[in-house]
Amino acid sequence: MLQEGALEVLAAAARSGSNDAMADLYAAFRPMVVLRCRAELDRTVSDSAADASCLAVLEAVRDGSELNQPFLRLLYARTSVAIARAASDGFSGGPLASPTALPVVERDVLVLRLIVGLGTEATATSLARTTDEVSLDLHRAMQRLRKLPSANAIREILTPI
Repeated sequence: MLQEGALEVLAAAARSGSNDAMADLYAAFRPMVVLRCRAELDRTVSDSAADASCLAVLEAVRDGSELNQPFLRLLYARTSVAIARAASDGFSGGPLASPTALPVVERDVLVLRLIVGLGTEATATSLARTTDEVSLDLHRAMQRLRKLPSANAIREILTPI
């Protein structure tokens, strides 16, 4: 997994108009988007939502419309929109679609930390939160998951598709 700073460097190079840099950036962030979409959406639509998200991110990088925000925040926001659109069309049901009524922030922290594999700082940047808030959200989410009725429930919720 690339470090947050490496993604920022790739995004800056892509903003300069280099097609090679754009391809490198895409190759770096696409796996994260796919993992998140597969965690939150039904398998039949998750890859389409990931494609839509990636396209939206690349367009925003190319036109510079999101120049003043960290790349991870842009990535998170555009992926959230793609997931919301797919869910509003009736496609949901991924492993984390509704895990025991976790609050949205806690669910997002779980997805970014445990499924996408971002570190605490990168997750904080993505969600516009502090690292302390991310750590607390993760702790609270895990506490809620530990209260599930069966030992396999956590595994079933967190296993990527």
